[in-house]
Amino acid sequence: MTTRILATIFATVCLSVLTTSCSTAPKAEDRKSFTIEASAAESWFETNVTGFKDQAKSSGGYIIFPDVGQFGIIFGGGTYGRGAVYNVSGEQVGWAALNRASIGLQLGAQSFKMAIIMQDKTTFESFKGGTWQGDVAATAVAARAGAATTAQFDKGVAVYIGDQAGLMAGMSIALSHVAYKNMSDVE
Repeated sequence: MTTRILATIFATVCLSVLTTSCSTAPKAEDRKSFTIEASAAESWFETNVTGFKDQAKSSGGYIIFPDVGQFGIIFGGGTYGRGAVYNVSGEQVGWAALNRASIGLQLGAQSFKMAIIMQDKTTFESFKGGTWQGDVAATAVAARAGAATTAQFDKGVAVYIGDQAGLMAGMSIALSHVAYKNMSDVE
């Protein structure tokens, strides 16, 4: 009984941290530096993934997360990060936030870059409308140029993970936990 109570308290704390610590858009004073970081992360993927640039340019749109964190502490953990959303022309049209709490036996932490490419305009509009559902698996990317090739689309998206540092392995992205905010809706 005590273990169940502690697990519930821990899960509540994790969920609280995730939902309050990562708003969709960065603070106004941080947006310029965040945009530079997102641009650098996009360049990293273009350099390290053969075909990434072509896939992004022929897609419906894409998201670049320059720094996603994932952690696990005994009974719970989570994934969190903020991204820049681009249309097929490479123009930033909004912001994205990835927030996901998890419950279960886990231990470790890692930080990585992530890119999500949406296969077509319908998938892009579905994302912007908040109607994504399900999980997709990510393609891990090695740290040397040309080490990975273009990922296949799964449920309308291709997910790339890059420049990993940390102790956790494997990655599944819950699409329902990626929020969108239009550039014009941010103060």
